[in-house]
Amino acid sequence: MIQIRFQNFLDMFTPIIFIYIILSLGWKTFRFFNVEILLGIVLIISILHFFILFDKRIEKGYRSMIFLSFLILTLSLIFSFVKISFFYNGRITADIKISTLISLILYILIRVTYFMRIVYVKIHNPAFIFIISFVFLSFLGSILLMLPASTVKKISFIDALFTSTSAVCVTGLVVLDTAKDFTYLGKIFILILIELGGLGILTITSFFSYFFRDGFSFKEAIFVSNFLNTKTTSNVLSLAVKVVMFTLTVEFIGTLLIYFSIKNKNTIESDSILFFSIFHSISAFCNSGFSTLSQGLYSQSVRFNYIFQLIIAFLLILGGIGFNILFNFFSYVWLTVKKYFLKIFKDEGFRRPAHVVTLNTQVVILTTSFLLFFGTIFYYVSEYHCSLSEHSSFHGKWIVSFFSSATSRTAGFHVLNMSLLSPVTIFFTMLLMWIGASPASTGGGIKTSTFALALMNIISLSRGKNRLEIQRKEISQESIRLSFSIIMLSIIVIYMSILLIIFMDPKEDILSISFEVFSAFSTAGLSLGITSSLSNGSKLVLILLMLLGRIGVFNVMIGLLRKNKIGSHHYYRYPKGNILIN
Repeated sequence: MIQIRFQNFLDMFTPIIFIYIILSLGWKTFRFFNVEILLGIVLIISILHFFILFDKRIEKGYRSMIFLSFLILTLSLIFSFVKISFFYNGRITADIKISTLISLILYILIRVTYFMRIVYVKIHNPAFIFIISFVFLSFLGSILLMLPASTVKKISFIDALFTSTSAVCVTGLVVLDTAKDFTYLGKIFILILIELGGLGILTITSFFSYFFRDGFSFKEAIFVSNFLNTKTTSNVLSLAVKVVMFTLTVEFIGTLLIYFSIKNKNTIESDSILFFSIFHSISAFCNSGFSTLSQGLYSQSVRFNYIFQLIIAFLLILGGIGFNILFNFFSYVWLTVKKYFLKIFKDEGFRRPAHVVTLNTQVVILTTSFLLFFGTIFYYVSEYHCSLSEHSSFHGKWIVSFFSSATSRTAGFHVLNMSLLSPVTIFFTMLLMWIGASPASTGGGIKTSTFALALMNIISLSRGKNRLEIQRKEISQESIRLSFSIIMLSIIVIYMSILLIIFMDPKEDILSISFEVFSAFSTAGLSLGITSSLSNGSKLVLILLMLLGRIGVFNVMIGLLRKNKIGSHHYYRYPKGNILIN
């Protein structure tokens, strides 16, 4: 058993180690002699790894997948070597960098998915697997971001871990200037971490498994269904594929819209307009809030581009509303269109299912719409004479208010001057951040459905009812208890975090600290400008908060405290005891 574990470890980390060595030797300052030697070393180690060190017990589907990634890597390196040697006289160019980098990333990604499958076999707790996947990605990302080729100047491990965790947990809080402190390669690493964190490594693993594996175990289906927040395990693979394909499609459309929405492309402070569009499309849909502009979306080049802001806002909403909700809503739209199409053009009757839109979809969409609507009005009224005063047009003020309402719950983008926000706006923003996005989405917070259930249960109890009923359906006591447990846990964690940061950074303003803590826990990413000035201890607290916010405090408790024993069902009940509440 020990030998198998060592072999799995060796098979996972051998390619990552030598890729790390290659990049750390100097991706930016290659000379012809160095390139020749390094590419030769890569090919030799790749061949030795695949034909000698490679675990022969890997099943056929994954063996084909890893061989394909190895082949792409080798061909890319040979192609780069030939171009450097015969066509560019030792000068490494952008296309060689990009082609080699893509193959290296694909190689690492497939290795990581295989390693996660090994973890599936060893660990029997879905919640713990969920936790491990995000912690593993955060540490792997911090190692990649500390490469000399990833940064303009040397950065500390704490700053690298903070940036990596913020990207993986799709938060957007930054202690470094993404535009100036990271190279093109570093920005690509951040973008990959955002995508993996938004979708989840378990979803990516399932996506590859769908195409390259002969089978999919029931336990693996349970793990993935737990992450995707679906009750069934029968179609979990196809659901994972739909999630990935839908994400890539929306991000592709978002990239095109962003690219064409930038009227004067020369004013954008970015290396490439196409990369700017790709980065912000992925960052927006995954609700991460990272930007390649030093001032974020408050930069002069995009601050008054209202079409661009609307595109980003709708990407945020799509990413934060939840995949299950979106698929259910699109099914309803498709069946409605099909019904009227058959009726008008073919004169045929079509009866769609009676309950296409689930109760969960109705609650989430109504709550999201309610928060967006009243949030927009609140920002417009409270900031009309403050931060909105620089927007002269009537429609501009409303679009910026709508954008602020959308981004406050899910992402770290901002188009308002955060230093000019009134105290009442800051407190209202903290409420929106705390509520957050919807379940099974790329956003954080306690979730819209949790907030809605708790609020409706309070109203129901006030009316003297002993159960919660919505649209002639009774909500289970388990869901109600879970919603109040999540709310209580979030308040405890937020309070303890504020207390710790005040103790470690007493010079900072308590309102700014509270705002920072709410933002980190809800993975919202907004800040009043104190993130980079905090001590390392406070940064570690925020790192832990971002992980807890993305994973979920209740999932962490389940992963650490739940005992999975056969026959552990409780078939007994104790006598009831009464405790005075009011």
